[in-house]
Amino acid sequence: MDMENSISERILRLANVDANEFVKTNGQNNLWPPLYNAESYVGDVVRDKYFAALAVVRHYVKLTSDAYWSGVGAFNVDLFMLTPSASSPMGPGSDSEVISIQFGKYHTNLTDSSQFGFEPLMFHLDKTYCYLPSMRGENPDARHLNQFFHCEAEIVGTLDELLPSVDGYVQALARIFVALTPIIELMSIDFSKTEQALQNIINAKSFNKKTFDEVYPWLLENSAFHSVNDFGRSITNNGEVALARAMGNGLPMWLSNYDRDTVAFYQKPNPGNTNSVINADLLFAPIIEGGFGGEIAGSGQRQDNSEEITESLKRQAIDGKPYEWYVNLRKQPNYKITSGFGLGIERFIAWALGYSDIKDVIHYPRLKNIKTLP
Repeated sequence: MDMENSISERILRLANVDANEFVKTNGQNNLWPPLYNAESYVGDVVRDKYFAALAVVRHYVKLTSDAYWSGVGAFNVDLFMLTPSASSPMGPGSDSEVISIQFGKYHTNLTDSSQFGFEPLMFHLDKTYCYLPSMRGENPDARHLNQFFHCEAEIVGTLDELLPSVDGYVQALARIFVALTPIIELMSIDFSKTEQALQNIINAKSFNKKTFDEVYPWLLENSAFHSVNDFGRSITNNGEVALARAMGNGLPMWLSNYDRDTVAFYQKPNPGNTNSVINADLLFAPIIEGGFGGEIAGSGQRQDNSEEITESLKRQAIDGKPYEWYVNLRKQPNYKITSGFGLGIERFIAWALGYSDIKDVIHYPRLKNIKTLP
């Protein structure tokens, strides 16, 4: 057995031991999240064993993430939490709002993604990853927090070369949830459906993949599934959920090649159709009616042409000055094509447990205009 498998197997065994011990110590009662109340939140954390169970689950999700990406040859990188260059500036290609702050004499932003920290390092490393918080400023809802955790990775190579590793990561997460069965039984809204969905992922040879152009006629049949503006066509969350149910065959499914100006400016235009890009989102059907579903992971191949990036910035009416350094990377000797992905940790956990709101699976939600202590 190679080292990757031995470490992963040890983590699975430890998870099962800890899950059994937790249930033995804390009882067999259901462990569902209490109704969120900012004023009583600290007391709720103190009183409710749900938060202890959540800590065990999140601990093993983190261990599994480190073991998996290390096992495929990626180096963990500790990155910054402040940046003058937001990777997802508000615009037609992003619905994310940057959290801007004044830090000393400079205007800067809280980090919304680790991607820009990875890319300069790809001149030296073939694979990198991190497991860090991301901060975004849009109004929170059941799908969005102002601080959430991201597992992100970047590789030297194309998107087609990256996606099998993302599939493997999702399968590794499914396996750790199965190893944690004694706890997951108490936390899941419907454990039989959770168990079946996880086993489907573990046993899958691959996830279905469709292009946006392929599914768009189907999306057009329901106005709630799509939207159109001057920058292109988009799929709504209702559309993501319905599509995953209809075409995922009981598994997550990849949706690829979105319209160019509806995604971030750094996504590589498709050589066969420069109005679309080389990207893919992994869509999940909810485990139960009303549970979390839709995009949980996103990925893309990066622009490798400085002129194309400049064109994309102009097309999306984004100020190019904060990104001059990023454009200039493509002009450096030995620049190599890279691709990357990010998976929302809270989204995956909420999906697996059948919860509807991701703030129920993070210990201390940070929500704009709501003060949650500590």
